[in-house]
Amino acid sequence: MERNMEALPLLSIMIATRNRIPYAISAIQSILEIPDPRLELVVQDNSDSRDLESYVHKNIKDHRFRYRYNPPPFSSIDNFNAAVELATGEYLCLIGDDDGVNPEIIEAATWAKANDIDALTSRIICGYLWRNTGISSTLFTKVEGGQLSIMEFSGKIFEVDVRREVTNLIRNGGVYYLTFHLPKLYHGLVRRNCLNDIHKKVGAYFGGLSPDIFAVLAISEAANKVVFIDYPLTIPGACKVSSSVAEGQIKKHSKRLEDAPQFRDRGEYHWCELVPRVYCPETIWVDSAVAALRAMGRDDLVQALNLPKLAAYCIGANRGVRWPVLRDLFMGLRIMRKNPAIGAIQFAWSFLSGPGMLLVRRAWNRFKIICGMKFIHIIYGLDNMVEATHALTCHLKENEHSFSDCVRHRIK
Repeated sequence: MERNMEALPLLSIMIATRNRIPYAISAIQSILEIPDPRLELVVQDNSDSRDLESYVHKNIKDHRFRYRYNPPPFSSIDNFNAAVELATGEYLCLIGDDDGVNPEIIEAATWAKANDIDALTSRIICGYLWRNTGISSTLFTKVEGGQLSIMEFSGKIFEVDVRREVTNLIRNGGVYYLTFHLPKLYHGLVRRNCLNDIHKKVGAYFGGLSPDIFAVLAISEAANKVVFIDYPLTIPGACKVSSSVAEGQIKKHSKRLEDAPQFRDRGEYHWCELVPRVYCPETIWVDSAVAALRAMGRDDLVQALNLPKLAAYCIGANRGVRWPVLRDLFMGLRIMRKNPAIGAIQFAWSFLSGPGMLLVRRAWNRFKIICGMKFIHIIYGLDNMVEATHALTCHLKENEHSFSDCVRHRIK
């Protein structure tokens, strides 16, 4: 669906979708409810059926909406690249087809433009759990489905030292990138010019197997001014077929690299020789991170990758991978010409200071939730992303939170 407008939009929200039509429809409805002409919604679809296309043509007449269908075979990376190609906004934000956005994201893009910000990134503060995900309640968390969880946030805004954050990520073995203050296209705002610079250098906007972490590392090299805000700009969703739920299931199923769904329709793919040939979230992240660094000419950072810590996190988070990961760890150390004996000592220490401390921090966070030291507000009974978006907006207003207040407090 094309449109004819004199002025390009300020912000393009992009969704690359495949075979998740009910969720995608809800995401579309929730975003198009935002009454702002500066917004553009882009949906790039490569589903097996054309049901979403049929829905779009019958029900959506909004000139801010752009849709394109590419039939299979079409890889997930190709789909994400096509979404960026279709978008025309000055700032871009990529979300999943089961996700949503805080309507204030338009105000955030306006502020970013006025302050010459290349990337505005935020902490994942809230999340919507769709019904029937198959996730069970635990001793610490009640799971009903159809619920929006909102964590405490400070509203702080500060400029990020991106080079330092990337270095810290590499020292951490390249894993858990969301814990660092790095620029994100997936659930973040990025100026289109940065992505154009990446495309000129790489020949594509995304590479590797994980588009979100590939973009994180590539944008870190392309962006000049990156700002972090501790305020919810988007609403990550989790449905029964979402990647967040699927990654949780990886621990229960095959760890064979050949079984990774990310290889679907990719043809021949060169897996990084430094990364253990095991299928788990950690290895997929790091392979894509290395692909981005090499594409952007940062082989020096690849050489600094902490392989012992990567191995420690892989083994700590996934069952049945100990021996293949250790085997490939020492193979990687030989490729990097590092002493295997020192590497073994580093692995032992990394296991204690990495996964070991991660378990301690998680237990401490759960203890704080039980004791009321850490507050998570949960809203139940929400059937779709439209209702989840309304619930977030109401919660922020009732508690006198707003993006503009964050900006005013920063100026003071």
